[in-house]
Amino acid sequence: MKRLLLKSLAIAVLCALPSLAAKPDWKVSIAAVGAVKVNFSSAFNVTIKDAKGAPVEGAAVEVVLTMVEMDHGEFKSKANALKPGVYQAKPMFFMVGKWNMEVRARKGPDTLVQKFPYDVKE
Repeated sequence: MKRLLLKSLAIAVLCALPSLAAKPDWKVSIAAVGAVKVNFSSAFNVTIKDAKGAPVEGAAVEVVLTMVEMDHGEFKSKANALKPGVYQAKPMFFMVGKWNMEVRARKGPDTLVQKFPYDVKE
């Protein structure tokens, strides 16, 4: 009896795991607002929509910069809501080169992380 109960519990836990690990079906885009220059804060708008195209409101959003070719660590910038589904961060690139811009968004139990390449030229 004990063995059957443990087996049933194990099956229930394994069946629940995919739903716990599921990512939200959000579409994320990021766009510079104006010129991007080294050693100046640059505004970037992050747009988040759900699978039906509706804006994702009330999310906690940050943009994390890391260099592609050098390990300088992470540079985090909190994004503030501008309007429903649009958030603005103002990160600062400290040198020319290839960067990863990672958008981290969380709303309730839903979390999404998506990377975007960005090349800083001046």
